[in-house]
Amino acid sequence: MTEGFRPSHPKISIDDDPGIRAQIEALTGDLSQQQLAKWALIIARKAMQYVDDHQQYDRQIRLAFDANELWQVNLVSVYQVRQASAKVEALVAESTSSIGAAALECISWAVASAFVDDNALRAADQAIKLVNLTQPNDSSAVTAERHWQYEQLAGLVQNINLGLRHML
Repeated sequence: MTEGFRPSHPKISIDDDPGIRAQIEALTGDLSQQQLAKWALIIARKAMQYVDDHQQYDRQIRLAFDANELWQVNLVSVYQVRQASAKVEALVAESTSSIGAAALECISWAVASAFVDDNALRAADQAIKLVNLTQPNDSSAVTAERHWQYEQLAGLVQNINLGLRHML
């Protein structure tokens, strides 16, 4: 853990593996907001499988992913990403299941990581809520998801470090 690091508590009620979450949160301090947004979208893409069938191919979802990715390379404004995130959030009300709604909320938080870096961690927490809904009372499933999230994040950190060393 980095000096002065204090794990935050999830903003939603979830059954979680707090130890791995704390490790994830500690690693997030090593990344830029663009890199956190990249990680959040990796999580959101995994959540897509749980979006209700009638919304699976909704254009607003694809546009929201695109808006975040374009923001990462400075091709769209934060305002445009906010609009895209709000459109995904509006789809939550049209969802026919709590699982589909949780998946859309995960995607919305991931897209919103472009304008608040803490939203990347909220997307990760929302993915845990999704695991809680799809596999109730399964602590091993929660731990597996947190391990996967950690591995994705650690991989980004490693690639960044390799890239920096290559530049030197």
